[in-house]
Amino acid sequence: MSALPLLLLLAAGPPARAGVAQAGAPEVAQAVAAALAGAPAGGARAAAATAPLHGLPYRLDPLGEGRGPDPDPPFRLDAFDCMTLVETAVALGSAATLDEARRALDDVRYAGAPALATRNHEVLSQWIPANLARGWIAPLRSPPGEAGWPERIEAATYDDATWARLARSGQALRGVPPALRPTGRFEVAVVPPEAFAAAGPRLPDGTIAFVVRADAPDRLTRVSHAGLVVVGPRGERLVRHASSTAGVARVIEEPLDRFVARQRTASRRPLSGLALFTIHARPIPAAPAEAP
Repeated sequence: MSALPLLLLLAAGPPARAGVAQAGAPEVAQAVAAALAGAPAGGARAAAATAPLHGLPYRLDPLGEGRGPDPDPPFRLDAFDCMTLVETAVALGSAATLDEARRALDDVRYAGAPALATRNHEVLSQWIPANLARGWIAPLRSPPGEAGWPERIEAATYDDATWARLARSGQALRGVPPALRPTGRFEVAVVPPEAFAAAGPRLPDGTIAFVVRADAPDRLTRVSHAGLVVVGPRGERLVRHASSTAGVARVIEEPLDRFVARQRTASRRPLSGLALFTIHARPIPAAPAEAP
């Protein structure tokens, strides 16, 4: 998936309470709800609750605010792109019900009340810092007492000149006023592609993997794809992700080495590595008070 579609899906109906009605086949929603009750909170629950989504169709930018410039539903279980699959997984990881997952997803996706301007659009400068600060995710470190996998720091810098240049190329953050654009240097630790594939059994169920590519002055983001590492039926590690590849266009699972090979050829920009994060369990935000 190219960088611009990833940002479009983060930058983009029915009202919020219609979310579950948008879930498509009722058995999918039922299977997801059952998984929430049967797995420990955190990455394991995120992995279990997204298993019923395997095979569902890919759709670019399927979520919105249910109103305004992006009226797509704020929660759905019938179609995904790569980032909304990961965001939904994070929300499901702490939820006991689909209603809790819907509220958690708002907290994951927005830096304030849900609106296009407050959405965590860009991954390195908005989504990752916001969800680290709120405790939804944490960087994955190699297990204590084991030889660590190699890491290196990758970064992206945004300033007024950057945003002006991106605007001229049509890549400004849609609906975000200048005052809310992220500025500064944003860093992330990445594991080289070969080390990611070799880490296999040491990666916990439900690990988030962001695909980080070489920096380019004409590209808005360095993150071009996202997936969830899950434990397969024989204990093998697979990447569950929403693929936009022609002829695929659905949520798939594939071995780590095949996933890396796919990412090497998915873009002309070199593959820098994979940024890995664990999903944490945390309290679900309270439901907003009903208007009198």
